[in-house]
Amino acid sequence: MEWNTELFLLLMGFIIILVILIVIIANLWQKNRTVQAYQAKYPSRYVCLDGDVVRSISECLVDNFLYRNGIAHKYEDVIVKSAAHQYKYDWYLPDLDLYLEFFGFSGKKYKETMEKKRKFYRTNHLSMMEIIPSDLSDLNTKLKEKFGKQWEKIAHGRHCPHCGGILDDRV
Repeated sequence: MEWNTELFLLLMGFIIILVILIVIIANLWQKNRTVQAYQAKYPSRYVCLDGDVVRSISECLVDNFLYRNGIAHKYEDVIVKSAAHQYKYDWYLPDLDLYLEFFGFSGKKYKETMEKKRKFYRTNHLSMMEIIPSDLSDLNTKLKEKFGKQWEKIAHGRHCPHCGGILDDRV
């Protein structure tokens, strides 16, 4: 059988494409194994007392604070679904029509994202309260101060610091 040039080039092209695909798949497989190993060692999903699944221990602390104080909240969804650029909020408090944002990172790129998000809230006339890492040192005091007079509207009685259940007058 005689090989013609076109058939040979076609076969070589097919072999080259096959080798490239194998290399890509091998790289993706290796990257996936690395990501899975990292995620197993450093989980990025934490389950809160109320069942919310959050992305960090810091967010877990804030979410548990809201739950323990009987504050109705919704965790992480798109802020305004009709906007050209959509941002996700950390928590939304429907009783106050207020968004809570935990700004827990630093760095130039993160600060740019924070500023864009702040501008987005201002532009869309949405109420937003920022929570920063230093607030975590004493959530009971610092968040109550940040809420100010609104605290009475959203905090529903005294709650157990462990389970979030409402406590009666005996405690």
